[in-house]
Amino acid sequence: MPMMRNRIFARYTFRFMMGYVASLSVAVFVLLASFYVFYSFDYFTDVNNSLENELDLLQSEYRQGGVAAVERLEAERQANTKFVRFAYILVDKDNHKVAGDLTRWPDYTTWSDGWLSFEMRFPDWTGKMQAFNFVARKRLVADGRKLMVARVSDDVRQNIRLVGATLFWSMVIMTVLGLIGASIISFMSLARIESINQTIRTIMAGDLSERIPVQEPADDFQMLAKHLNVMFERIENSMNDVRQVSDNIAHDLRTPLTRLRNKLSTLESRSAPHNREMVQEMLAEADSLLATFSALLRIAQIESGKQQSAFASLELSELLMDVVELYEPLAFDKDIDMSSRMDTLATINGDKDLLFQMFVNVIDNAIKYTPEGGKIHVQLESDGMFAQVVVADNGPGISANKYSKVFQRFYRVEASRSVQPGNGLGLSLVKAVANRHNGDVILSDSRHYHSQAERPGLCVRVEIPLAQPLAG
Repeated sequence: MPMMRNRIFARYTFRFMMGYVASLSVAVFVLLASFYVFYSFDYFTDVNNSLENELDLLQSEYRQGGVAAVERLEAERQANTKFVRFAYILVDKDNHKVAGDLTRWPDYTTWSDGWLSFEMRFPDWTGKMQAFNFVARKRLVADGRKLMVARVSDDVRQNIRLVGATLFWSMVIMTVLGLIGASIISFMSLARIESINQTIRTIMAGDLSERIPVQEPADDFQMLAKHLNVMFERIENSMNDVRQVSDNIAHDLRTPLTRLRNKLSTLESRSAPHNREMVQEMLAEADSLLATFSALLRIAQIESGKQQSAFASLELSELLMDVVELYEPLAFDKDIDMSSRMDTLATINGDKDLLFQMFVNVIDNAIKYTPEGGKIHVQLESDGMFAQVVVADNGPGISANKYSKVFQRFYRVEASRSVQPGNGLGLSLVKAVANRHNGDVILSDSRHYHSQAERPGLCVRVEIPLAQPLAG
């Protein structure tokens, strides 16, 4: 499950959706922030206007009827409402209270644009004394008297905070829903893409007949699946045609070559001594041709995927030790120092015969091209996911620009054609076996393993996935 989550988060669809959600969130944040600013400004403007209107009304009543008119207006309001929205006080020039429901002229703080703020204990609508914060405006009236109208600022701040909190949580909810939506869409697309990837992996493993399931209605994924299926079918037909031609040629030529070799073998026993050497050379050439066609058929068989039934769990270190022990006498004859390090346990699922043949080819090549007195190092490593077999020699090596070419059938480095016999199929078979095991073959120079060597050497690294439970 953690791996699935990681794959979902790593998908382009998820990253695209997250980018979209992030862009939308920024846009909505700017919009909501602008709304908050405009709302706050408009709300405070409304509060200011209400205070100014109240001042105008009280001042008008005072001019027409004096203090009695002001007190009568406030009494009417208190009788008709459960909560006094505004508090006021009228004082003389010495700040002695003349009228109002504030107990005294408050000690206030002056803000910009004539805003005043103060705190005073004041009865709420239940009659209980409570400390309230006020915002207020003041004005001079006749006879040096001053009139102040105040409004409880707690409700102002509460409204602003409520709007801010609403906008904030709207932003949070939208982001969370965006994350959930991106995860769901990414999961759905991952499931459909994984179906395509699974089919491709099966085809890469050798089953060219596998096809991607196609369902209706036909959306973009289904159209992609249909087009890929058409491409896979054409590739399968082409591969079958090429394989059939190669197999037919190999089979048709191997039979007469076998007869020819048998006749040459009979001729050798009947030939005069002075002709026997020539017949033996012809036998060697026939054996070389038969080996070439056998290798071609073997590679074709491996690439066709017919060896899966021979897969079993095996310990790679034991198989490698068998190959090393097989070639130690040959290395000794050439005065080659062959060392090995197999202190890593690596259990894999594979065909023991194919793997044995693959490592035989790799070590055989190393011995062929390593000069007398040279060194070959065989090492088994593991990174937790792959078993890595390293065969490093200090021979002449191969130019880096030819690493990919040596895996082609019949390709041989020019310098080796006149030095060592061969058909150019050894590394082709190695590559085919590695691919058959979902592995890879990587070439490099061997200076890491032979740092004091005068020649670059060649390092062949074969990577094979560590064992997973076999189906069935």
